[in-house]
Amino acid sequence: MDIAKTLQKIADELGGSFTEYSDNNLIVTVPTSDGRFQGITTYILEHDGKKVLEIASRVCEENHEGIDYKKLLKMNQDLTYSKIVIFDGYIQLAAEVLVEHTNDVILKDIVEEVGHTADKIEFELTGKDIH
Repeated sequence: MDIAKTLQKIADELGGSFTEYSDNNLIVTVPTSDGRFQGITTYILEHDGKKVLEIASRVCEENHEGIDYKKLLKMNQDLTYSKIVIFDGYIQLAAEVLVEHTNDVILKDIVEEVGHTADKIEFELTGKDIH
């Protein structure tokens, strides 16, 4: 699977944009609702000799006022591919998948879930379109 070509195709299908920052750092920006957009970063990495995709989107800073962490933790049970995590000082939606275990349909589902859920939580917490 050519990850960059697949993400470009997904971005086109969703009416978004695609940017290849490097061979292992790819960005898809997808439209969400009410004219908002959400950036989704995909890193192509190797873990234990296997190619892995790490797909993530920032929501807000981890110490943003009014965050109900228990509510966020409970939201994880309703997500299929991604999880709400705290990483590098930010609340994020993140998914990881082995390249050999994915295909175009699954990758598109992951991008949509990460982008739309991150945007929804971001708007609920901040009232803004930050990321």
